[in-house]
Formats: sequence, structure tokens, C-alpha cells
Amino acid sequence: MSTKIYGVKGEDGRKLSRPLLRLAARKYGWGELPELEYSDRGKPLIPGEGRWLSLSHSGGYALCALSECPVGVDIELVKSHRPGLPAFCFAEEEMPLFDGTDGSFTRLWTLKESFCKLGDTPLYPPRKVPVPPPCPHKSYEGEGWWASVCCQDTPPETIEWVNLEDLVEVFTTP
Repeated sequence: MSTKIYGVKGEDGRKLSRPLLRLAARKYGWGELPELEYSDRGKPLIPGEGRWLSLSHSGGYALCALSECPVGVDIELVKSHRPGLPAFCFAEEEMPLFDGTDGSFTRLWTLKESFCKLGDTPLYPPRKVPVPPPCPHKSYEGEGWWASVCCQDTPPETIEWVNLEDLVEVFTTP
């Protein structure tokens, strides 16, 4: 099975990310989610081989990427940024990829963050994180947000959005 991304929108993406992970594990075919382990940097890991995950949330959105190989996913709401922030975040050779808009900044930032999540590496200093990343990657756009995935296989064409009501069952089941 290849990389899949599941998403949900509600009031608080942070609170939705773990129930989304439980539902995504079932939908992906992994069944019930075992107790998670954590890397030294705090990245959640599924014990065993061949099961990789990445979580992200921003505002009311939560994303969960599952794969049989390392994966990183990030979602960010499009917000205004300080004028000097792009020069701090992007190397000189990356600046041509930035068109000056908040959406462009957010898209490039999610690529950097998803790449760092893929390898469980620091995002600081951001100018040292390559855009575009040297791995299979894809960006996704919605109303007021951008998301990106980096993986070691073919990125999915779309995000599979689940209904908030489907998570109610996950909240209430042991």
C-alpha cells in the first residue's frame, strides 16, 4: 500500500489529530492503533517495521499521513507574514520560487516542514532546509490553507477528507 493522507476540519485541529490517527489506521488497514513510541525529538512512531506516520494541525485542520516508508506531512493556515521573514526562511537560490504572496510563503514553508518531519530533523535554521525537497513531494491547496507531503514513494494525488461525525465514534470507542 502506498502513502495516504487523511484530513479533518473542526474546531481545534490539535484535539482532532489523535482521533484522526486512530480512524486513519483503521481505514489504511492497520486495525487498532498500538501504543505509540516517540523519537528523541518527539516524533510519534508506530512500533514495528514498515509502519510510518506523520501528524500535523493548524487552526481547525488536522492531517495524518500513513505509509510503509518514512513520511512527513504539514498543513498551515495562510497568514500574513512579516516582510523580512522570507529572507530569513529561504536561501537565495530559493527566492525565485517565492512570488511574494502569503500563499506562496505558506506553500514553501509546508514543503520545508514536511521534509524535516520525513527525516525527523530540525527545521532550524530554515534557510538550510531545501526547497524543493530532494524527495518525492506534493503540495495541496484549500480555502485558506496549504499542505505538503514528503515521502519515499509516490505522493498521493489528494487528501482523503473524513467527516467530523466519523471521529465521534473514535472518541467514544475504547
